[in-house]
Amino acid sequence: MGLKTKLTENLGVKLIALVVALFIWFNASGQKQVVWLKMIPVSLHNLADSLMVTGNVPAEVEVSITGTKRQLMMMGLKRMELSVDLTGAVPGRQRVQLTPQQIKLPTGFDPRNVRILEPVAINLRLERVVSKRVKVTLSTTGTIRDDLVLPDGGITITPSWVSVSGPASTVDRIKSVTTEALDLAKIKESFEREIPIDVAAARLHSEPDRVTVSVMVEPRGERVFANVPPTVLMDSEDYYATVVPATVTLTLTGPRAVLDTLQYGDVSVLLNLEGLSESRHRIAPEVILPPGVELSAMSVDTLTVEIVKNTGDTSP
Repeated sequence: MGLKTKLTENLGVKLIALVVALFIWFNASGQKQVVWLKMIPVSLHNLADSLMVTGNVPAEVEVSITGTKRQLMMMGLKRMELSVDLTGAVPGRQRVQLTPQQIKLPTGFDPRNVRILEPVAINLRLERVVSKRVKVTLSTTGTIRDDLVLPDGGITITPSWVSVSGPASTVDRIKSVTTEALDLAKIKESFEREIPIDVAAARLHSEPDRVTVSVMVEPRGERVFANVPPTVLMDSEDYYATVVPATVTLTLTGPRAVLDTLQYGDVSVLLNLEGLSESRHRIAPEVILPPGVELSAMSVDTLTVEIVKNTGDTSP
């Protein structure tokens, strides 16, 4: 009789015997007591809506569970957590002892076979939940592109005020909240977009939790104003001043539509001589421009001013 024939002879009986042997072995090994170390999540329940937990609470607790392999195998298939009941809690600091009875165990499993290893207790700080209305500001990064300009009033936030709620110690100090950051460098055209309020890090809740931000940009233009005479400010009529050069040239940038309508009377170059003595001075003028318009360049940085006593003949 060949080896192959011997292996396949009475194959059904042999398979049944193998299954029985495996069952006996598994049953015997499954009764062996072992210790299982496991990290179990911690959850807080039944906290009044008027209170909230501040500070750090451990996300997990380490426990040791003693039982048979079969029990632990079945237990591993179920989600376990340590539940802390905060019914009746009041504001202040509390130390809560952790016990095996706080863990939801399979029916019939003895809690005495469970030990809390680390931490054995958690320290809670409970605060009253309060709310108040605060102003919303837009958080930005980057700078607007050189070919665009963001005019005054070019950004609007709707609503501009929101109600924030959270722990009293935090809310009492808050004067305003910001949105998530808007990157100005990525702006190519005017737009309107919803942006979330950034309060998660402070453990606050905002109502509403996002605002509509409207951004209006305009093409940047450039315009040259030549031969602008300075306006001289003096504190006494007993003196007069001569200014060299007598006029300056200004290069202005800003929204193209604004520059196109700008008149010479809308631009001022001021020389403030108040308090200066009779002498020759070099003074940097002050340029006064309409909102949204910027000075890009001026033909001179300083002007030479000679202050002379007025003798009745005001000619230079």
